[in-house]
Amino acid sequence: MIEEGRNLERYDRQLRIEGWNQENLTKARVVIAGVGATGCEVSKNLALMGVGKLVLVDNDVVELSNLSRQMLFLEDDIGRPKAIVAADRLKKMNPLINIEAYFEDVRNLDVTVFEEADVLISCLDNWPVRRWMNSLAIELNKPLVDLAMEGFYANLQVVIPKRTACLECHGEDLIPQEAQLAECTLRRRRPEDLVQDLKNAGIEISTKVAEKLFEHDIKTIYDLKYAQEGVLIKLDKKTLKVVKEIRERLRPKLPALQSVAAMISGLASTEIVKILHRDDLGELVKGLFVYDGLAGQFTVVELERNPECFVCGDFVEEELTITIKPSESILELKKRVAEIFRIPDPEILYREWRLPDDKKISETGIRENDTIYITTSRRFMPLQLRIQMIQG
Repeated sequence: MIEEGRNLERYDRQLRIEGWNQENLTKARVVIAGVGATGCEVSKNLALMGVGKLVLVDNDVVELSNLSRQMLFLEDDIGRPKAIVAADRLKKMNPLINIEAYFEDVRNLDVTVFEEADVLISCLDNWPVRRWMNSLAIELNKPLVDLAMEGFYANLQVVIPKRTACLECHGEDLIPQEAQLAECTLRRRRPEDLVQDLKNAGIEISTKVAEKLFEHDIKTIYDLKYAQEGVLIKLDKKTLKVVKEIRERLRPKLPALQSVAAMISGLASTEIVKILHRDDLGELVKGLFVYDGLAGQFTVVELERNPECFVCGDFVEEELTITIKPSESILELKKRVAEIFRIPDPEILYREWRLPDDKKISETGIRENDTIYITTSRRFMPLQLRIQMIQG
């Protein structure tokens, strides 16, 4: 009883809030993808408020430049995995909670990690993985809180599957064009093409280096910018160093401020607590919440859920349809799929086969009303498309 009383005393001030239910937080499990500036702030807030289990996921290590805005890290932590360091520090801040830490790409985790969660949090700094997290949340019917920042600006969106707009509902307008399609990764390429593309961008590499990159399916500038850690660790040290230098020039790190990270993360943490209280603490933010630190303004951009969205729309479970011609090649079909669904890296599966680019539809055995599956790094589950065949 004494120990229980001490535990309640820790949360005394928040227990005084009308409608507050500490048990809701104690029983909750929250997954936080990304332990950078906003991820540190959100995980700290939830730990101090007593969320029972936090799952931290990040495939990066602590750098000196992180210390001005990632308050869970110290100089002694440089070179150590962010998720591991953050978990250790949070446990000291609140020993009553449980914390799991994963030092890897969030897309590589077993799905059970997410199935057991009450809320998914995206504190990621790149759109490809944010889109993946969005599709995961929709597939598992889990609330998603997505937040991002750049300099004096930040935004927040709460996604409640089938109730609110998801990140893709208005993606054509809100997701940067590069993140949707980037350069065409579907055209046939040679190492010489990559060398020339980089030269046009003011970067010189040898054909030999380009050939090594091609061996690991790194064929475009886009691939260089966003290759997953699982791909990079397979490179030899010399090639990996070249890739990191190129990435730094092609994709310079975004400006960031601790004060803005704290602001948007505090708002996000409040929304998470409201989700865990199941509407007992007021309504959730609707639409896209935008913070402009320079002007000192908050704006809510209204976003209606798009019933035709190819991630959360009303027809996704019934299979979307696509029209194809028997004379069309798989490569041509991939290009159309990329344009329609705003994904740069589609692969087409039919039955148990991954279809090669040079095959024509007539050579694959695909028939009217058959189903093909589109895999992409932007989606957790393959996109199902029912075939409508036309002659021509």
